[in-house]
Amino acid sequence: MAKRPEVILLHETAGQSWRRDMSSVVGFVLLIGIGWLLDSSAMQWVGAILGFLVVGSNVARMSKDTRMTIEQARKRLDEIEAATTNQGQAE
Repeated sequence: MAKRPEVILLHETAGQSWRRDMSSVVGFVLLIGIGWLLDSSAMQWVGAILGFLVVGSNVARMSKDTRMTIEQARKRLDEIEAATTNQGQAE
């Protein structure tokens, strides 16, 4: 099984974080709202279920959150680069 790619985010502003989170919220609120306007309980349920899934996935992501300082990120990047270089030489 292939290893999951690692993402190292060096800087994220509070505004960027809020925008990312609000886009998820707006998506399922729109589904529920459109379902309410169209009197479609199915669409309202879909919006609610998607909302629960988004919240659940965010909680799961936050529980595995491995934030690093800049020094830790540099060290990790050096480790990744060394591993990639060694792998390329082995082939």
